[in-house]
Amino acid sequence: MGARVNYLIAYATTEGQTDKIAKFIAKILSQEGHEVRFHNVSDLSGGLSVSEYDRVIVAGSVHSGQHQADLQLFVFANREQLGAKPGMLISVSLAAAFPDTADEAKGYADTFLEAAHWKPAQTVLIAGAVKPGLYDWFEKSALLEGDLAAHVNEDLEETREFTDWNALTEQVSEFARL
Repeated sequence: MGARVNYLIAYATTEGQTDKIAKFIAKILSQEGHEVRFHNVSDLSGGLSVSEYDRVIVAGSVHSGQHQADLQLFVFANREQLGAKPGMLISVSLAAAFPDTADEAKGYADTFLEAAHWKPAQTVLIAGAVKPGLYDWFEKSALLEGDLAAHVNEDLEETREFTDWNALTEQVSEFARL
C-alpha cells in the first residue's frame, strides 16, 4: 500500500446509479487506506474547498445527452483548483454499455469537459442502469426510440444494471497508482 491520499468524490446523480458508483469507488479507495469524502454537488450546504484534497474524482450521469447542470457548474467553478491536481471524470451513461454507442458516450464526456474547461488525468466511461420505475412517458418513449432501443427490453418493467464493476475497480485502482 502506498502513501495515504485524501480524495474528494464530487458527484451528481439523477436516478441513484451514480451515487451507487461513487460509494463503490469510496469503498475501493478506503480499502487501499485512503481518506475519502463524498460531496453531492447539488447540496449547496457546507463549505467545500477542492484545494483541501490531493485528488478529485468527479462523477455524473448523462440524461438527454447531457451531464447534470449542477455537475457542470461545480467543475467550471472549480476548474483552476481541479486543474492543479490529479483528477478523474467518471461519465455514467447507458451509451457506454454497448460497442455501437461507445462513440456517443465519449462525445458526452468530451462535450462536458470542453464546456467545463477541465482536463482530468483520466476519463472513464462507465455504463449505468435502466430504471423504468423512475421514468415518465417521455423518458420511456425516448429510450425506446433512440440509439439504445435495440439494447433495452421493450416492456421496460425491470431495472437492468449495465455497470461493469470489475472494469470500474481496475480503472479506479489505476488512477490511485498515478
